[in-house]
Amino acid sequence: MNKFKNTLMPRTKKSDLLKSYNRLAIILMLIGINITMLSAQDFTTKQKDSAFLRNPNKEKTEKIKKSFAKAFKDFVGNDLYLLGTLDLSKQNINDNGITNPLNYLYNSVNSNSFKPGYSAGFRIDGVYKEKLSYSLIFGVNRITTGNNYLNKYNTAPFIEDFTHFKADNKFTTLSIAAHFKKLLPISDRKKYKFYAVAGPSFDYKISKIGNDNLVDGSSNRALINADLGAEFNNNGYYILFAHYKLGTNLFNSAVPVQLNRFEIGMTIKAKDLF
Repeated sequence: MNKFKNTLMPRTKKSDLLKSYNRLAIILMLIGINITMLSAQDFTTKQKDSAFLRNPNKEKTEKIKKSFAKAFKDFVGNDLYLLGTLDLSKQNINDNGITNPLNYLYNSVNSNSFKPGYSAGFRIDGVYKEKLSYSLIFGVNRITTGNNYLNKYNTAPFIEDFTHFKADNKFTTLSIAAHFKKLLPISDRKKYKFYAVAGPSFDYKISKIGNDNLVDGSSNRALINADLGAEFNNNGYYILFAHYKLGTNLFNSAVPVQLNRFEIGMTIKAKDLF
């Protein structure tokens, strides 16, 4: 009997220990599940808060993207080109509306000839609604002009011919142009394309201007131009062009200026260089 009791006691203790271990394991498992659920709940809350904070800006960004996409959906096939030009320029100056205390000898300031300059920039060529070819041109221009004064003044026989105004004949401008291109039925158009070009352009002088141009009413910083020209496109690899620009004051001026420019230039597709 004692021997049976001694044998039963260890088995009972082992069973109790196993039950305790099982209970402990279940408790730990439940604690782990609760922690996981709580952390998941916290993460979800953080996500919601973050989404709530970000959504207004995200929605605005999406709206802007959609509006741009809608506005420019008809502008396709845009290619970026780098360009360089050589320019010949002459300006006609009418100083009839100004009286300056300083006078200039006519023959010393009047050249009535075209002078060379240069330009550099980039342009974007594309097609609008798959029908109308166009180009947008952005450039920096170093312009040197011959000056042709339309008016002569004199007090013969005491003073030679003179003018009241001395126009700047060297200046730098920033320019933007929008040209529309008409494909011409010349040559094999699968390889080479010839275009007639027309459109407006705008120049703004960024260089220092002369003292005479600071006189009230004589400012000529902003110019508006009408452009005409022809272009040769070698299958998109490069473009050769010749443009004529006829410009005048954008705003009313006491000294109206008419700027004549001939441009001869070349463009190369940017992705072929970089």
